[in-house]
Amino acid sequence: MDIIARDFKSVGYAQGIAQASEHPIISDGPSLPQYVGRPGTRHIKGFTISPTFFSIRKFRKVHPQKGPCAGNLQTVTPVKLALEAFYSGRTVILGPGPGFEPGLGDPQPERALFAKRRTETAENFEGQNVAMPAFVHERADDNQYIITKRHLDILLLELKANNVAEHHLKFVNRVIHKFLDKTAQHGDYWSFTVEDLISHLQNLQKQYSPSMYRKHITYLKKLFRIAGIPLEHNLKSPRYVGVDMTVITVQDVQTLLKVIHRVQFAKREEVSGRIANKIMLGLLIMATSGLRVYELTKLPLLYIDIDRGLIKVPPNVAKTGQARVTFITKEVQSLLKQYVERYSPNPDKPVISYFSLEKPFIRKEELANQPIRPKHMRKFFSQEWDRRNGNATVKKLLMGHSIRGDINALHYSHHTTESLQSVYDKVFKKLKFGAKLV
Repeated sequence: MDIIARDFKSVGYAQGIAQASEHPIISDGPSLPQYVGRPGTRHIKGFTISPTFFSIRKFRKVHPQKGPCAGNLQTVTPVKLALEAFYSGRTVILGPGPGFEPGLGDPQPERALFAKRRTETAENFEGQNVAMPAFVHERADDNQYIITKRHLDILLLELKANNVAEHHLKFVNRVIHKFLDKTAQHGDYWSFTVEDLISHLQNLQKQYSPSMYRKHITYLKKLFRIAGIPLEHNLKSPRYVGVDMTVITVQDVQTLLKVIHRVQFAKREEVSGRIANKIMLGLLIMATSGLRVYELTKLPLLYIDIDRGLIKVPPNVAKTGQARVTFITKEVQSLLKQYVERYSPNPDKPVISYFSLEKPFIRKEELANQPIRPKHMRKFFSQEWDRRNGNATVKKLLMGHSIRGDINALHYSHHTTESLQSVYDKVFKKLKFGAKLV
């Protein structure tokens, strides 16, 4: 569907923006020349915006008595000329079509998409009675909204400007496309109705926890704001989100480690032992450093200084995009050193991959029945730090919590790596699990 621009000062320019269909939408007048766009469509002094090249094409003038004929299309000016009429305050009619992106500076047209033409009023146009098109839905309750690829690019650009980590950008991309997969795609844009959105939200509520559902709502609202869709304020996330109140103690971690020792991970004993050792080391590193599961499984081994017990988390691995340091205990240092000497792992690869760490807790019955998971090791670190009366600000820095709202941590409480390690050693000096490699 083309978009016709009219209402410009020059004779050859168009005068406004109207919708073109298979039939003429502006009546012919004896004193007006005809310009032919395509067979079956006639326009008065018209320029059409090409859906392919997104440019305004001037049609060859044809004598009224000789009838319409197509040909000799010539690109003469960019689309900004067509939009000039709208942004300069002239009276225009917005119609849908390829290349037109509602939401980028214009409100979403609630009655413009997939519309049928209906003549309602007549307007005097240069002394001629011109029928003006009106847009109505096939169904009265069929309100369509659209999202374009450019809207998605703007959303990701906003997140990148806030230093959001690459893995989180991928998560947001999955959230958005999970919704778009339930909509109708038309080339470079998607259309949906309120009913489509409600159906998607109901499926999310059944599939995810309240906290994950809240995340989906958050990024859908951001996208709707960018696209100018008025549904943004109608999306309400649960006020009270279910919080994991699990309490993890040293004894709980020890129990889990004993179960890992007993599990047969592979038919060959040496392979099974190596898998068990990787899982055990991964859990202990998180339990004593406060690393997230994703950070551990993306952190190359070379970023761990085993002799100093120092872990450097680079910006591309940290969730917040901010580099930080954290530490491991003497016990974990010793186990990690034994592991490296025994298996000689690639220093450019992480100690354990995400798949290798999470899969056993789903596939192996002994681990699937355990009350704690790899993600709880970070929770243990936080709880055990508090139980040992550790400094709260230092804990934030070690765990990589956002400090944007913490004036003290943001502007005043700054620490060197040595001072952080000194505090860490005082708090976790006596922390031991009695763990051994298989």
